[in-house]
Amino acid sequence: MTALVITLFAVALLAYVALPLLFPKQADPLPSLRDPELEDLEEERDALFRAIRELNERTDLDTERGSQLRARYEAKAAKVLQAVDARQTALEGHSPGAVSTGRRRPPYATLTLLGIALVSAVVLGGFVLPRIGENATVTTFFEGDLEAARALRDLQRAADRLPNAATLGALADAYWQLGDAEQAEAIYLRLLAEVAPVPAVAYQRLGLLQLQGDLSEAERYLTLARDAEPSDLDTLATLGEVHFALGELEAAREAWQAYLDQPAGRDEPLVIARLDLLDAVAPLTAAVAEEPSEDNLLALADTFWQREERERAVELYFRVLTTLNPRSVRSLSRAGELLFLTGRSDAAVSLLDQARLVAAEDGALLEAGSLLFLGNALFSLDRFGDAVAVWEEYLTVAEEPGRVPDLIASARARLEQADDGASDPSVAGRELFVARCASCHGAAGQGGSGPVLAGNRRAADADNVSSAIRFGRGAMLGFAGTLNDDEIALVTGYLVTELAPAEAP
Repeated sequence: MTALVITLFAVALLAYVALPLLFPKQADPLPSLRDPELEDLEEERDALFRAIRELNERTDLDTERGSQLRARYEAKAAKVLQAVDARQTALEGHSPGAVSTGRRRPPYATLTLLGIALVSAVVLGGFVLPRIGENATVTTFFEGDLEAARALRDLQRAADRLPNAATLGALADAYWQLGDAEQAEAIYLRLLAEVAPVPAVAYQRLGLLQLQGDLSEAERYLTLARDAEPSDLDTLATLGEVHFALGELEAAREAWQAYLDQPAGRDEPLVIARLDLLDAVAPLTAAVAEEPSEDNLLALADTFWQREERERAVELYFRVLTTLNPRSVRSLSRAGELLFLTGRSDAAVSLLDQARLVAAEDGALLEAGSLLFLGNALFSLDRFGDAVAVWEEYLTVAEEPGRVPDLIASARARLEQADDGASDPSVAGRELFVARCASCHGAAGQGGSGPVLAGNRRAADADNVSSAIRFGRGAMLGFAGTLNDDEIALVTGYLVTELAPAEAP
């Protein structure tokens, strides 16, 4: 049926193209409205831009190789842009020429090629290369994509001919490695429905695919994977984390202990640390379950906070604020600190200021660490005078001054510049960064929904940074339409000279 449909389509296309060529007097000549050379250059430009965007989504390249390819594509794109500008300049003032109306002999070569295309359509039938690229909408031919598409086609054919654990597993793994989660999940589910016994890796991958959505479903698949392959270390480690996130502490302990019982997992420091955390929070969790008092909740939250489990800790601090004590200084300050670390400086200042006010009403000062966070948050919002006042208060309670005197000096210098009307490129670049980029990358470049920039060696490459800001990268949209060249240069300079050399938080 597919071959018949394609054959009819090819015949119709052949007639549509061939008849005007065989009978030229029946068709009116049309002017050529586009310059072929300019069209080729624009197509090449668009292909290079797509390739640069797609390159950022690939996970099979190491950083150095990715940087080399990006530099190559961006250099070529720059040359093509210059060629486009030159061609447009050359065409200014020239009107398109008309197609000749003289009698021509039938183009036998063209008709022969069309006939070959017709035969090929019949022979090939429904053959289509799987599409590889951003959102699987465009097949590109940069650096092995065509080979990947052919390999995927061969795996698909093998799975259709003989759907067993080996062929379906190989096809699902190929989609997994390409980052196509939807297709990978569909093939793994097909494997579950059509193959017995189900390979442990299929259960494991389905569990991993559910981690960002339904933890209970992830737990179910990972448990099946553990039952099918009890010694798999990746499954045991991940299953322990899922049990822990769902509050099933004893189940988490069993999974992590099973990990350490395997010869290859013995003495693994990360798993030992997770069991140590479990030992610390288990009695506190039991105490909260028995009596959810403010003291018990704060004790459990503080333990999570000290063990760098800050999101879990803040959930408990907010529980205290919303159900028990809205004036809990520790809960207010910890929640504010986490908000600042995730780049939400306005909300952080609101909570930390409230904690400072409540502490003052109780005749106490905010903890030194919280004062430091509040000063940093105020500084990130360009409230330099307020930041100085908070940091000076910090110096009265801190055991060591650290870098705070330097921060105070910097804030005062910014105040003087504002008073003098001075224009400092680094200040302007930082202001643009905070306004445009901090919501994803953090006010200090510490990362958030976007990658960490502070201490990132890739952020030291001015060309790479400028290209990312201008055209976007991955899920990040470009700012070419909202920032002018001078503003892009200011943000690039701030990243390269201030954030990239900084110590990673």
